[in-house]
Amino acid sequence: MQMIDTATALSTRDPLTARMEEAALNATVVRQQMLYDGWLMRWADAKARRARSINPVATSLLDIDEKLAFCHAHYQRVGRPLIFRLNSACVDPALDAQLEQRGYERTDETLVMSVDLPTAAPSAAPLLHYEVSTPELFASVTGKLRDYGEEHVREHQQRIAEIAVPNARVLARDDAGQIVGAGLAVMDASVVGVFDVVVIPEARRRGYGRALVEHLLAQGRAHGARHAYLQVETGNEAARKLYGAMGFAERYRYWYRAPQDKQPGKD
Repeated sequence: MQMIDTATALSTRDPLTARMEEAALNATVVRQQMLYDGWLMRWADAKARRARSINPVATSLLDIDEKLAFCHAHYQRVGRPLIFRLNSACVDPALDAQLEQRGYERTDETLVMSVDLPTAAPSAAPLLHYEVSTPELFASVTGKLRDYGEEHVREHQQRIAEIAVPNARVLARDDAGQIVGAGLAVMDASVVGVFDVVVIPEARRRGYGRALVEHLLAQGRAHGARHAYLQVETGNEAARKLYGAMGFAERYRYWYRAPQDKQPGKD
């Protein structure tokens, strides 16, 4: 009997979970991708591994070893490491165990947290001043705060500029006009995804992070979103505590698998 991983049991594939996973892929637009028997193969030169990994999106029909041979050859040809991104609501719940049996090591688990949005947010004096930025400035600000190289800043800029659904690239300034934070809201039908939230180190612990996320949620609500989701690494206790206080709760998880002799770097 095949055992199901405990992380797989954390979530069933309910419609809203499936919609959020689909929306998260829509929020990461790359040109270097193709579909192969239910696997969305991506190989962008990006920091974010979701932009350079294999994501199962539909039921497979071919033999897994045949598929793995094809994928290994393709990623070798394009000069990228082979990485799988799997989740606890996967369309193919057996795939994780199949990869483990073939020596693919599991790394870097991330929570996807969600919350139902109220029809209206409570009114309060804004803590920060917000503006919608160009892709160039947004990628420059977030890239600097994350210590990205120039090539990854350019890739991030291109990626967010080509998102097909409505989105808001928000910069937050304090009363002195200094940029103290940034965040991205991606609206996709009834859901809004919150990405790239970052606050400069010297401005942390002032409530800016929460204020920024609340502003991004308001952008989603204005576009008709009824649910919000965001992604946070399991070890990021401060962020999990903050989002929990805002009503977010774990919905599902995702993680990566790669051949043990070719482990990818972190995002």
